[in-house]
Order: sequence, then C-alpha cells, then structure tokens
Amino acid sequence: MFGLGPASKEDVLIVTEDYEVRGTVFNIGFSKKNRFLSDLLNKANKNFIAVKDCEITYKNRQGETEKLDFLQLNMRYVILIRPLKTEEKLDYVQPDANL
Repeated sequence: MFGLGPASKEDVLIVTEDYEVRGTVFNIGFSKKNRFLSDLLNKANKNFIAVKDCEITYKNRQGETEKLDFLQLNMRYVILIRPLKTEEKLDYVQPDANL
C-alpha cells in the first residue's frame, strides 16, 4: 500500500466519556506493533482514528449497543485505548442493511 509496508491490525477497546468502542484499528507500516497504540495517540496531526468492525456501547443509554462496519472517532475525546484480550474480542456480525 503506497510503499509504506504491510498493514497490521490491533483489536482495541476505546473509552470516551459517552461510549465504549470495541473494534479494529490499522497500522499501515508507520510503527512497530509494540509501539503502535502509543504512536497512534501521540500523533498530534491525526484528528480522527478509523475503527473497523466495531461495536459501540452507549453509556448514557443503559448500555445499549450498536454494531457498525466502520466509524471515525475524534481523537480529542479518547480517554483510554488498549488492546483487547482474547476473551474480549467480538464475534463481529455485519449490520443488517435492511434496517
């Protein structure tokens, strides 16, 4: 992909004041896997993070959840981001396009 090296992915939990998001973020070769999340958070020029195959839990709606193929999350609202443990990973099901 544009000579940047192979993309690696990380399944993460992202916590904001209003949401918890479980999904996949991608590293397109800019940093080593063990530095990926640190580099992602420290890049001041990156206003949004792309999250794929995600589940949003709404804290202010009694834990209501929504599954999305893709979302862009504004980095200024991120309180915490961490890798998901194996037992926390989602069995992602595509959202129903007919809804």
